[in-house]
Amino acid sequence: MSDLTKYWGIIFLILITIFLIVFNIFEKNNSNDMSGLFFNYPGSELNFAGEELPNLENNYFIKERFDKEFLNTSYNLYQFFLYVKRLPLYMWYIEDTLDQYKIPQDFKYLPIAESALRNDVVSWAGAAGIWQFMPETAREYWLIVNDDIDERYHFEKATKAAAEYIDYLHGLFWNRTLVAASYNRWQNGIKKALEDQKVDNYYDLYLNEETSRYVFRILAIKYVLQDYEKKKKYIDKIIGGQYTPPTTISKSVWKIENLKDWALENGQSYQTIKTLNMWIKKDFLPEWKWEILIIK
Repeated sequence: MSDLTKYWGIIFLILITIFLIVFNIFEKNNSNDMSGLFFNYPGSELNFAGEELPNLENNYFIKERFDKEFLNTSYNLYQFFLYVKRLPLYMWYIEDTLDQYKIPQDFKYLPIAESALRNDVVSWAGAAGIWQFMPETAREYWLIVNDDIDERYHFEKATKAAAEYIDYLHGLFWNRTLVAASYNRWQNGIKKALEDQKVDNYYDLYLNEETSRYVFRILAIKYVLQDYEKKKKYIDKIIGGQYTPPTTISKSVWKIENLKDWALENGQSYQTIKTLNMWIKKDFLPEWKWEILIIK
């Protein structure tokens, strides 16, 4: 054996040894933790608001539609981690409001599908806020939308308006799955599709891509979040915990001529006032009975 062969043989053995040492250390330190990054696939009997899906094992089309959304939700960890961190800011109020209107809690996943719980988001079509109201729909449910005020960004008012809208849709369809689909496409679009295709449920409808995916995206969020709750301690440690809602109080005002000056006069920063009250579009408020959130 030549000296060169011996040299490369020694180098190879050293590299193998280093690899095995590093691999064993990694496995020892992480074998119990890595499972927290992966979400378990739910059982075959899936349901939305108590309404069962067709059996996934017997229906390839339905299973593929769910699988696409489940895998996308499970492995898009950047998006998932961000809305998990936002849950304490909004979810308690959404759950309470749904209870008041006797709406199943599965609808709490709808605003996650709509906006990832971002109150400042605007869609390409002009829908805005956590519940992604279009201007005309918002006005139908007594939200002010004009050049100065846009209450689609008023989280509490928009949540109540969404609950009233969902309740109204249920009166039209008497089917929670179709209610969710019509929230995305508008009730007339769903009604027309049901009549044209002569079917009576969402899963048999041939729809535009967004609405065809919509309920499955909500379901994926539901089941991933349910599995997250089982791994919450580990995942929260990875992502730095969830956001803690600030302690706020509501201040009644009739008119504000200059919001920057008003903020300083009330011991607040302009940024804080604009962040807590995104519905105020300009730097003033016209005469009306307004309630403004401020840091306590």
